[in-house]
Amino acid sequence: MAEASGEPQLTAVGESVLAEHRQIRELAQEIESTSDLFQLLSRLQEFRSVLVAHFESEEGVGGFYDAIRSMASRQIGRASQLEKEHLALLAEIDRVAERARACLAGPVAAVRAEAGAMARRLRAHEAAEDDLLLDTLYIDLGQGQ
Repeated sequence: MAEASGEPQLTAVGESVLAEHRQIRELAQEIESTSDLFQLLSRLQEFRSVLVAHFESEEGVGGFYDAIRSMASRQIGRASQLEKEHLALLAEIDRVAERARACLAGPVAAVRAEAGAMARRLRAHEAAEDDLLLDTLYIDLGQGQ
């Protein structure tokens, strides 16, 4: 059971942690609903930055895990396991971001290059048709005179 002097500390830490966890859940929802790889990379970068600061706060002296360990010894094992997951979660974000970058540099880049080449070819084709029409109207039929 927590000592009376420790309860305010845990309450203050807890309120801060809960607020940060709400923000993290919102960011996670945005990542889940993002289908555009460029937006996904941007959100992953923001998410990682938020998580690094959050994890440092939780793990730091006087942070969430210190408070739990000092006030609830039965939770030490559970707290240690959750704390260890921080590095794995950051590594997972890095892996997803790397895969997104690889897609953008590989298949997505190739498709975008093909689409650009096709658009340029189509513009050139339409310009050639315009030239044909104008040449026929003005030169062959003399309608511009």
